[in-house]
Amino acid sequence: MKLIGMIHLPRTYDKLDHYTEIIDYALGEAGKLVDAGFDGFIVENYNDYPFPKKDIEESTLVIIQRVLESLRASFKNSLIGLNILRNNALASARLACRESADFIRVNAYLEPVWAPEGLLEPVGYEVYRFKEKSNCGVKIYADVNVKHSKPILDYVTALKDLIWRGRVDGVIVSGSATGSETSPLHVYLARRIAPENIEVIVGSGVTLNNTGLYVGVADALIIGTWIKEGGITTNPIDPERARMIVDRVKWLEKIRGLS
Repeated sequence: MKLIGMIHLPRTYDKLDHYTEIIDYALGEAGKLVDAGFDGFIVENYNDYPFPKKDIEESTLVIIQRVLESLRASFKNSLIGLNILRNNALASARLACRESADFIRVNAYLEPVWAPEGLLEPVGYEVYRFKEKSNCGVKIYADVNVKHSKPILDYVTALKDLIWRGRVDGVIVSGSATGSETSPLHVYLARRIAPENIEVIVGSGVTLNNTGLYVGVADALIIGTWIKEGGITTNPIDPERARMIVDRVKWLEKIRGLS
C-alpha cells in the first residue's frame, strides 16, 4: 500500500516576491514525509481559498512550478502529485508534465458537482486530450463525489463512469469534507467494481485508529489532516505523527500477510 502525504502550501496569491519561503516550506514538509517512510506527496494550494472554479492567477502557477521543480530535484525517488484547486486540472497536467511529476488529482473529472465555488464542470476531455497530444505519462487520479460538494450523480454511477469511460489511472474516494472519514463501504465498492489496473485511493479522514478499515482493500492512502501538528489541517506536519501512521500501516500489512 502506498502512503501519500499532503503538502498544503502557504498562501500563494500575490506572494511571488516571497516564493523562496514557500519553496523552503514545501521542501521541509516533504523531508518530514520521506523520513517517516511515506512514498510520496501531493502539492496543493490549499490556503488560497476562496478558490476560483477553474482559472487561476499566473503568479500562483509560477510559484507552484518552482515548488515542483525544487521537489523533483531534491526527492528523485518519491512520488509527486499536484492538485490545483478548485478544478484547474489542465494547468495541473501541464505543470506536472513539465516538471516530471507522477500524477495529478482532479476534483471533477467526469462528473458535475455543486461546490462552494459554483458548478464544477467535468474537465476529463481536455485533460486526457492534452495527455495524448503531449505524449505525457502523468497519471490521472480522479475523485468520485468529491468532498466539499453536493454530488449530482449518485456514487456508483459516477464511479462506473470514471472506471469505464474516464481512462483514469485511479479513483479517489473521500468523505464529505477535509479530514472527514471515508466510507469503508465506498472503498470496498470501488475495489470490487474497478479492474486491478485502476488504483483505489482513500482521499480523506485517514487516522491512526481507522487505517485498519482500508489496509488490504485500497491501493493507497492520502493523508493530510491527522499527520499535522495537533491534527489541524493548516498546521505543519508533525514528524512523530507521520511515523506513527507509517508504522501502523506496516504492522497491519504484516499481520494480514500483505507484506
